[in-house]
Amino acid sequence: MTSIANTGNAHAPVREDENRAREMAEGVQGTSPTPRSAAYHSDVELAGRSQAFVEMMKQVDVVSGTNSPVLLTGEPGAGQEVVAAAIHQHSDRRDRPFVMINCADIPAELIEARLFGEEEQKGLLEEADGGTVFLDDVSQTSPSLQMNLMRLLLTGELSRVASSEAQKVNVRLIVASSTCNLDQEAATGRFSNELFNVLSAVSISLPSLPDHPENISPEISAQVDDDLVTLSTIEGRHVARVLEHTRGNKQAAARILSVDRKTLDRMIKRHNIDCHHRSKAKSNGH
Repeated sequence: MTSIANTGNAHAPVREDENRAREMAEGVQGTSPTPRSAAYHSDVELAGRSQAFVEMMKQVDVVSGTNSPVLLTGEPGAGQEVVAAAIHQHSDRRDRPFVMINCADIPAELIEARLFGEEEQKGLLEEADGGTVFLDDVSQTSPSLQMNLMRLLLTGELSRVASSEAQKVNVRLIVASSTCNLDQEAATGRFSNELFNVLSAVSISLPSLPDHPENISPEISAQVDDDLVTLSTIEGRHVARVLEHTRGNKQAAARILSVDRKTLDRMIKRHNIDCHHRSKAKSNGH
């Protein structure tokens, strides 16, 4: 499902951004989402899932075939990270890095250098070249970083901090802002309206979770549990794929996933991933 953001700003740069946003959305619309959804097939078992979840996965299938940036909307804990991973896993970029960054977890003065790099040191965007970068809580970024993201989206170029040299980078950007309403932030000027126009050209709304699980029927509760299990399955498959790519090297896998070793160890344990087996299979050419 695509959504085009409309603004009344008459300045030429904004019109150019709106045109770019429309071009991105048209690229998704050109994939004929309705016919594709009607014949939708997933590598994840969807029988018994809630209709809202099935519709979301149809949208994941449609946008995965494009390179457009994607805005994920939904309440905290709705599974933004694993939906972003699902888009990457279903795309042509699946064999390239998938990097997750929570912008609220990194001090504002450090996040720009971490993403864009410094002088001779590559940032995460360059290291993810050819792959996908997921930015959660993107509303927590500075105006300077937002301007640089805008440049990256429109030109495919970035400059490292304290450097004027342009670097070509091919990354797909997925963003979320689960702690606040991004369109309201843009309307009040707390977030770049121009960047919001481009990011929101293609958006996916994640199903809301019940506020009070004890007050819902057992049938609906079972559907919600199934949906969360399915998202967990997607996460597990992605982590296993990254570990296979790194031949079981946890340090390298943690870097690609942009998580610390303790978090990676918890993910491995949660999904019962056999790192030793994957390392042997990869080295033997299997």
